[in-house]
Amino acid sequence: MKNQPEWWDPYSCQPYKMRDEDKPRSGLGNVWEYSKVAGSNLIGLPAITYQYLRLKKQPANIAADTFVGLSVAPDDQYDSASVEMVEELGVKQLLVRIPSWDVAALEDYVRFLELFPSNEFVINILQSRDSVTQLDVWQQQVSTIIAATKHMANTYWIGNAVNRTKWGCVHTGQALDLQVAVEALRGRFPGVKLLGSSIIDFEPLLSWRTLWNFRDYHLDGNAALLYVNRRHSPYGTQYGIFDLENKLRLAKAMTRLSNRSDDKLWITETNWPLLNTKPYTPNSGNPTRTVDEETQAKYLKWYYQIAWQTGWVERVYWWQLINPGYGLVDHREGYLRKMPSYYALKDIIQGELELPPSGVEA
Repeated sequence: MKNQPEWWDPYSCQPYKMRDEDKPRSGLGNVWEYSKVAGSNLIGLPAITYQYLRLKKQPANIAADTFVGLSVAPDDQYDSASVEMVEELGVKQLLVRIPSWDVAALEDYVRFLELFPSNEFVINILQSRDSVTQLDVWQQQVSTIIAATKHMANTYWIGNAVNRTKWGCVHTGQALDLQVAVEALRGRFPGVKLLGSSIIDFEPLLSWRTLWNFRDYHLDGNAALLYVNRRHSPYGTQYGIFDLENKLRLAKAMTRLSNRSDDKLWITETNWPLLNTKPYTPNSGNPTRTVDEETQAKYLKWYYQIAWQTGWVERVYWWQLINPGYGLVDHREGYLRKMPSYYALKDIIQGELELPPSGVEA
């Protein structure tokens, strides 16, 4: 990223946490949007519950190198090494972020994409904190990015973590505004696929709001940033019943019932932050929310195995290749050290997608 705004943390690759005094104050718009979230969930609850209970696992007939995805990022120092590692891993599906505010550096992103002529790309277009108030600028930025990269990609994931204020959206309605603005570009770019929802973590009320509404947009797939690291392993539960499998079950039920999305569920981001890696780790760094390298590798395998066995998920992307706080490769000592999770992902791509033994610890 060439042009980093002052609110961007280059170590953890996300906006800095906002101070309470800097957060926008709630107003009537927030209250009205919250009422829509509540209303849509009350209306949808019977159908969602029915779909959730009747949904059966159907192990996916998807090749590992189609199912497994990996996020990569341009860095002049490591671009050649990234190409070599992607080839060594055998990963075919890559995801690259392009910030909407960095369109002046688009040539650098295009150059990076062209280093991987044999790979398929999803491009995640990041919103800025100004995007929701300058929708015409946002729309033009997205149009410019698609025009510059469409020879390398045809799938664009719109927005990121739209349910986190630090990313720019005060409420879900503003996230829908971003999606509507991009929908208007379809006529200029026939054949382009758009992914959305873009809800991070397990927040089903907000997920349903982005998947069932009467705004003017259509998603070619539901992009969910489904992190489960706060529950430790993929077998850890939230609200007593929602381990990873049941979270995926609910996400799939909602996707199937959506009036705004095709019935395709993509996990576009997940990982486990690592112990003692501040400032690179994106969370507090406390042991309750971070793991050691061996545990990260074990959980990575379990996540992919569980998701693949359900048959409900089209693809899962690990965020990301090079980052000592949560990635597969540590670069802090002036060289690239492949961590255990690197080799775990390689094993998965080579076909180790069977479920782990029953009775594993959560």
